Amino acid sequence: MSTVLKYPKKSHRKQISIPSVSEDLAEFLGIEFGDGGIGNPWQVVISLNSKSDAEYAMHIQRLIKRLFSIVSVLRKRPNQNTLVIVCSSMNLVDFLVGKGAVRGNKVLQRIDVPGWIRTNPAYQKAFVRGLVDTDGCLYIHNHVIKGIRYRNIGLCFTSSSKPLVTSTSIILKKFGVEPHITDEHRRIYLYSGDAVSRYLRVFGSSNSRILDKYKEWRGARVA
Repeated sequence: MSTVLKYPKKSHRKQISIPSVSEDLAEFLGIEFGDGGIGNPWQVVISLNSKSDAEYAMHIQRLIKRLFSIVSVLRKRPNQNTLVIVCSSMNLVDFLVGKGAVRGNKVLQRIDVPGWIRTNPAYQKAFVRGLVDTDGCLYIHNHVIKGIRYRNIGLCFTSSSKPLVTSTSIILKKFGVEPHITDEHRRIYLYSGDAVSRYLRVFGSSNSRILDKYKEWRGARVA
């Protein structure tokens, strides 16, 4: 059955560079599995917060250009705090699906870490970095013990795909980061400053939203 294109006179077979598997590609797959989606045969769309992820959006655009030699489009949705990165190319969609991405609803299709990423520790770290940079956050929580105020830091990653949550927790454990799964297997938490610090040492982050929150906590001289 042929696909009916929304804009039939427009070429959607934009030529792209076909990259070899790499840490950059693994990170991009993590980003796509997090805040990305493929809703039609010719577009990959990544949605971000326009206030906190503006700088990170430029990192993603540079990553797309480096990997596929195409220029993505960055748009802000009217009356929303949402930035949208749009990559229009049927060749790109076909390539990403071949590497483990899915067309349509990611949750219903129970997305999981692609096999080629599971076989390489560096790819695992890059993939998780992309996931957490999009669907994760750091948070600072305050509590008082015996009249002394403490500020602790934690990390939360959220996904409605249970296989993805399970596989991500296994990768975290593999690299010495202890995850706690809650909310009917939808969220992974790191509860201690030591766990968050180790996560950032091992996996890193390309998102200033996460790095700035960690610096804020470190700057308060708490453990």
